[in-house]
Amino acid sequence: MLDALERLFIEPLMLIYAFIYHLPEHWIFDAGLQLILFSVVLNLLLMPLYRQMEQRSAATREIRQRVASEVARMKRHFRGRERYFYIRAVYRNYKYHPISELLGSADLLVQIVVFFTVFHYLSGLEAVVGQSFGPIADLSRPDGLLGGVHLLPLLMTAINAASAYYYVDDRNKRLQAWALALVFLVLLYRSPAALVLYWTTNNLFSLVRNILARQMRPRTSPHPTFARLTAQR
Repeated sequence: MLDALERLFIEPLMLIYAFIYHLPEHWIFDAGLQLILFSVVLNLLLMPLYRQMEQRSAATREIRQRVASEVARMKRHFRGRERYFYIRAVYRNYKYHPISELLGSADLLVQIVVFFTVFHYLSGLEAVVGQSFGPIADLSRPDGLLGGVHLLPLLMTAINAASAYYYVDDRNKRLQAWALALVFLVLLYRSPAALVLYWTTNNLFSLVRNILARQMRPRTSPHPTFARLTAQR
């Protein structure tokens, strides 16, 4: 079963990653620049998918908040079967069903698949063995740029934290994002510099994309209310 999944999903992704990484090597002879370009190109290719996922997630989140507000109002004004039917009417009005929460899990699954397959590809990338990039002596080893302390993982974490601060409005979710950034710091701290350089570029790209998307985001008009069901009796 696992072998079949690997042949169907993992191996094709490895071929795509290899094509993207090696495509510019005829005019770019620096392994570090290839990694940066690989990260940018892969993000550009995935951008339509991520944008669709984010829009769907934002729409679901907004509807969920409105439904929760309307349901709370129903519970204040109605009892018994009347409350039950009015709550069902709220769900129909917003075309909402609790099963839609699974869509968010599907979006997360896509991001996890991308993370682990890229991790797998770059961890075994022989093209970076012995290759230097600026002050980094060997991209296949941790950078050790700060007297043995690895700089790239710290930079990656700082960009992650800045992205969470800018993009996440809810305080609790922001704290969760910062905690996750620290988890990634622990997991990737001793990873090869090539892998961390990719993720640092990836996080920087995402931060810039989120800043631009937030500045260009149009204001949404309010959804028609369900006030006719909540009039004082």
